[in-house]
Amino acid sequence: MDILKKNYFLTIFLGLSISFIMTIVIFNTNLEKEDYRITIEHGDSLWTLAEKFGTEEPKESWINQVMTLNNLHSAHIKAGDVLTIPKGKKEQFQFDHKTELAGDSQ
Repeated sequence: MDILKKNYFLTIFLGLSISFIMTIVIFNTNLEKEDYRITIEHGDSLWTLAEKFGTEEPKESWINQVMTLNNLHSAHIKAGDVLTIPKGKKEQFQFDHKTELAGDSQ
């Protein structure tokens, strides 16, 4: 303990390091438990949302889970609604790395 008393900077460093690690652990734990909140856009349906955000479970099961989470009595949703959806796979984005020259059309 004499080492820590003589080297106060070491004590401060250890304290800050432990605080930093605990903050990261707590933040990541809370982040994993949260569900997504999405705003419904024109043309969205629970079926298309199940294709985007669902897991490997059947789409009907995922839709029932979303309906229960949001207290929906029917599968009808409309643009502008905000729904909570369970955390599953994230929507997968694919980047198009092709180079297109001006005047090229597909």
